[in-house]
Amino acid sequence: MSKKAIVFLLVVIALVIVYAYFYKAPAPQDNENPITITNFEECVAAGNPVMESYPRQCGVGDKTFTEIINTTMTEAEARLIAEQTCIKGGEALTSGGIYNANSKTWWFDANLNSTQQGCNPACVVSEETKTAEINWRCTGLIPFGESAGETLRQLFAQKYPIYAETLSIRIEKETENHARGTITFVDGEPGGIFLAAKIGGQWQIVFDGNGQIPCALSSYGFPADMLSDCAE
Repeated sequence: MSKKAIVFLLVVIALVIVYAYFYKAPAPQDNENPITITNFEECVAAGNPVMESYPRQCGVGDKTFTEIINTTMTEAEARLIAEQTCIKGGEALTSGGIYNANSKTWWFDANLNSTQQGCNPACVVSEETKTAEINWRCTGLIPFGESAGETLRQLFAQKYPIYAETLSIRIEKETENHARGTITFVDGEPGGIFLAAKIGGQWQIVFDGNGQIPCALSSYGFPADMLSDCAE
């Protein structure tokens, strides 16, 4: 091979190396046709997590979409019915109304003259019938013949009244004084983990949600296997 041919070949190789070093092919796009999400329903349908707030919220990226609750009865109208039906002399509604879209009812905590042990009464107003009644929401103590699961479900119904008629729980581990399981607010949608402990003879929910379980819950005397996945 002649000297000129060798030099030419070396120049070509050098140019190829330089070209390969500086040239960058465009990176392939994972989402060339991304799905555009504009509301809560589309966010849920796309499989994004739903926050069990009121109203419910769905997050995707840095955006949060809030569920639109359609109701034909305003809180003021429901409160008027509640005061006329549930409240007598010296009694009062003690909270703002919470609307349960599933049962189409408004819930108001009530301070009544009569009391029942372990109960937290609420005046419940039906949007459809425009009538009201007292729901005593008795929880905590386990009546004879009633399981811990039934009592814990009542506790959750009291804590999340808008899901009182649709929530369900599943106890996965249980001892005489401790329980761990999962809660689902609406069938077919993601729920969360819960831990409950019997304190002073009454069940109490000490943790529920999808976040990390704090190891500090060991102070309630939980067995090690119920907190095996806790975080400091």
